[in-house]
Amino acid sequence: MHARYVRALPGVAWAQSAWPSRAAWAPRSGGAAEAGGSAAWHYWWSAFLLDAAVSAARDRASARRRRFVGAVVRGIRIRNGGLTRRTFWDDLAWLGLAAERAGRARVAEQIAVRLAAAVDPGLGLVPWHVGSALFNAPANAPAALLLLRTGRIDAAVAVRDAMHAALHDPASGLLHDGAARDGPGPRIVRDLYTYSQGVAIALDAELARLTADARFARRGAELLAATATWAGGDAVLPGRGGGDGGLFAGIAVRFIADAATAFADAAAAGTAPAAAREAAASARRLVTSNAEAVWATRATALGAPLFSADARRSADPAPGAPERDLSVQLGAWLTLEAAAGLAQ
Repeated sequence: MHARYVRALPGVAWAQSAWPSRAAWAPRSGGAAEAGGSAAWHYWWSAFLLDAAVSAARDRASARRRRFVGAVVRGIRIRNGGLTRRTFWDDLAWLGLAAERAGRARVAEQIAVRLAAAVDPGLGLVPWHVGSALFNAPANAPAALLLLRTGRIDAAVAVRDAMHAALHDPASGLLHDGAARDGPGPRIVRDLYTYSQGVAIALDAELARLTADARFARRGAELLAATATWAGGDAVLPGRGGGDGGLFAGIAVRFIADAATAFADAAAAGTAPAAAREAAASARRLVTSNAEAVWATRATALGAPLFSADARRSADPAPGAPERDLSVQLGAWLTLEAAAGLAQ
């Protein structure tokens, strides 16, 4: 992956959005071409490049991997004109979570302070971006998780409860995309995204571990079960093509792996032990199933793996296929690192 996507100077690294050069293959809808071509740079994709790099450095430690983590941080700072210069709250939350794992506590704290101040007092939720009328799960789940990981437990509980009240779908057990305040009252945006579910499951599991409140263990276990039902009998999450969607399943799996560990800890502490113990086992099975599918459906391009945009089918190595997007390959890397981390 590094040779295809990562560009570097001494001590600095960043990744372009697609491979190979956009001029070498036909443009398509929904991919990197619409965001400035293959050389385009994406802030929130880079947050997950950092996150995956941290996992690799943690689980297979080496000086080279540690240096790459620092190089990615510096790359984000240079390409973005600062690490936290952003008006999209979901982008900042993702970077904050990755920075916290990378040991950049000051960056995570700066972002958490801004997120806490961005919570709407009426809805109890963070908007998608500054001035937005959409209060969506992809912003609120990572925002609440970062609030929790920076010690703001009450704020995290409040956002999670507001998400459940506004976005929980009783029919499917999943979280809707968001609530739009563009009329007399909030309008529910009923789209469903895998990554929203995965991060909310991790949030519930970590709240169960930290608060000893059994409702979070039960809520997380129910959301995990609903997500597994959505995945189907093979427990493989559906892909969303290229572009941003290429990351969705990988993000879900990456945070469900966190949930597996937190659920196990909650069960050991006696917090809803039956629900938490079963959820920990279910989360592990889902992570393993997805990692196995990601590996089994890979193709080969220039002698290296090229992972599928949807792990339920074989990868398409053709020029112009969504598999050429950084997001797709990064999502696969997140999935494989998640499984490797649980195997440690």
